[in-house]
Amino acid sequence: MSGTDLSLRSTSFGPLSAADQKLLALVRETSLREITTSQMALKKSSNEGVKQAAQMISTQHVELEQRDLDVAGKLGLRLPDKPSPDMQVGIDRMRGENGTAFDDDYVNTLRQAHGEALILISKVRADSQNSLVRSFADLADGFIKMHIQALEKTGDVDYSKLPVPTPDAA
Repeated sequence: MSGTDLSLRSTSFGPLSAADQKLLALVRETSLREITTSQMALKKSSNEGVKQAAQMISTQHVELEQRDLDVAGKLGLRLPDKPSPDMQVGIDRMRGENGTAFDDDYVNTLRQAHGEALILISKVRADSQNSLVRSFADLADGFIKMHIQALEKTGDVDYSKLPVPTPDAA
């Protein structure tokens, strides 16, 4: 996002960029996936750490989803009503898993997704000219960091599967 972004849309809360809109849509899709998969984890997992992470993630995504829908409504945006197709593949895959296979998939899928989301949230927070989006990005940023820590605390994160940071990502 730069000062020459021609895709800005005027709102009473400040200009709304394509990246702002992408963040709001992605959080909605992610909330739908993570509430569903976290509810599965509460039923399927025997790992107390996974259950604790799942409870926090589910609870906070319910709050985040409500805030997301509120912000979108104020900005006149329509958000997705289902997870993206690739997210749905993961949900369907996890439905068929149990035990440690489920725990490993749940923790690692969400950990990788949270890492990717953190980059977008940070960029939008740093660059957005829209006061509603900046405030929302602050909330999402705090939740994402707590989710990453909770997932890592389970001991099930396979760090070798995470993307290698690149200098241009900073």
